[in-house]
Amino acid sequence: MSYRETKIRERISAELFRKERKERYLIKRSEESEALEAVFDKKTLLTIYSMMNRGVLKSLNGAVKGGKEAKVYHGVTKDGKEVAVKIYYTVTASFKRRLPYLVGDPKFEKVQKSGHALIYEWVKKEFRNLKQAKDAGVAVPEPITCQKNVIVMKFIGKDGIPAPTFNEVEVEEKDYSSTLREVIKLTKKAKLVHGDLSEFNIFKNKNSVVLFDFASAVDLFHPMAKEFLLRDVRNINRFFAKRGIEVIPEDEVIRRCAVDEF
Repeated sequence: MSYRETKIRERISAELFRKERKERYLIKRSEESEALEAVFDKKTLLTIYSMMNRGVLKSLNGAVKGGKEAKVYHGVTKDGKEVAVKIYYTVTASFKRRLPYLVGDPKFEKVQKSGHALIYEWVKKEFRNLKQAKDAGVAVPEPITCQKNVIVMKFIGKDGIPAPTFNEVEVEEKDYSSTLREVIKLTKKAKLVHGDLSEFNIFKNKNSVVLFDFASAVDLFHPMAKEFLLRDVRNINRFFAKRGIEVIPEDEVIRRCAVDEF
């Protein structure tokens, strides 16, 4: 590793783990290094450093969510706003199970179906989907920018603590109604299907719901759009039914979502 890369890693390490060290979440330096290596390869480090230089980010304050494909960090912008920084793994991530969301999408016809190129396009796809949904008035995190394997969006929560997801809290009938309203709006106005919706990617933010994780979302012309929508509706109905809330039949929800493009 060059001197410049070492200094970049040291700066990002200091920024990223400032909060954890202060609160004594990470004790051993070796553990800190292992956590960094799992997410921040050379290209990712340079991307984060570029965002810091451009003023997109002032600091990173630790991870708030982790998954098989990406990890989300709490960040702060130059003007003090809280943001979520979603970083897709570039080394260990396997996107083979995501191919059904890409086949049939003309944006991905000429993109390699593996490697960095696919991951970078996947990030652009999530950013475009978020913007498309936000512009249509759907309750989603506002997208701010994306670069290579990193996407920055508005943080849903406060003081570094993310809003709870449906699986973490009690839900009510109004939460079900609000979720269906957003799903219908997403389909009819944004012309998108989430494709991977469940209780794990819906925030209960005070008195409202916010849908997130939009990388798998597809346009209505996608050959599997109907199938994905049906699965989304089934997931939501299953979850709320298990919580003792009366749900609307799947076919009725699909009918309410119906648009000419299907």
